[in-house]
Amino acid sequence: KSKKLKHKVKDPVRFNPNSEPKSSAAAAEPKAAFDDEWWFSFWNKNCDSGSNIPLDEEAAFKYFFRVSRPTFEYICSLVRDDLVSRPPSGLINIEGRLLSVEKQVAIAMRRLASGESQVSVGGAFGVGQSTVSQVTWRFVESMEERARHHMRWPEPERMEQIKARLEAAFGLPNCCGSIDATHIVMTLPAVESSDDWCDQERNYSMFLQGIVDDEDEGSYMVTGWPGSMTFFRLVEVLGLLQTVPQPGSRLMVP
Repeated sequence: KSKKLKHKVKDPVRFNPNSEPKSSAAAAEPKAAFDDEWWFSFWNKNCDSGSNIPLDEEAAFKYFFRVSRPTFEYICSLVRDDLVSRPPSGLINIEGRLLSVEKQVAIAMRRLASGESQVSVGGAFGVGQSTVSQVTWRFVESMEERARHHMRWPEPERMEQIKARLEAAFGLPNCCGSIDATHIVMTLPAVESSDDWCDQERNYSMFLQGIVDDEDEGSYMVTGWPGSMTFFRLVEVLGLLQTVPQPGSRLMVP
C-alpha cells in the first residue's frame, strides 16, 4: 500500500562526480536553498499511479527520475544559474507561486526519463503542456553547456589505463571502450516525411549511439539521427572507424 509523505526538511547532499576543482573563493560562496516541497507534492499525487512504484522514498525518487537524490541535487547546481537568470514568460509565476529550479529540473527529467507526453508530465506536476516544453528545452540547453566536462574523450594517459584494464578483464588488446546504440521511441505525425524516422520494429524513433570506458562512463555520444538508419550505417556516417588509420585520430591506438 502506498503511503503519503509528510513534508520534512533535509540538508541537501552535494554530489559532484569528476567535477573541476573549485577555487577557495567559490567554495566560500553560500549555497542556494534547496527546494524539496515539489517532491512531496509530486509523490502524494503520483504514488498510486502504478503497481511497480517502490514504497521506499529514495527508491521511488530514482524510479521516477532515473537518478538518486544526491545526483539530482548536483544536476540542479549545474543548471541553477541558467534557469534563474533566463526565466521565460509564463514560468515566473504559476498559480501565484514561483516555479523553483528544482521543480523545473524535475519536470524536464521526468519528461526525458519517462517518454510520457508533455500533457501527462504536466498533469503530474500541475503545470501546462507549454510549460513542460519550455522547461525541458531550457534544461537540455543548459546541460549541454554546463555538464560538458562529464563526457570527453580520454587523454592519452587515461586511454592507456582503459586499454590495460579492458585487456586484463576481457583479453582484448588495444580496446579503448565499448560502443553500442539504442532507439529513443518518439511520437510523430503520420505524414510522408516521417518515414525516415520509422525503425525496423515500425516505431518512430531516434538513434542514440555512445562509447563507454572501462568504468561504464560515457566518453562519446551522439544522437539526432533517424531510426531508419542501421547501426553500422551510423558508424560509417560519423566517420569514427574511418579515422582509425590516420595518425592522431580519435580511435588511433599503437
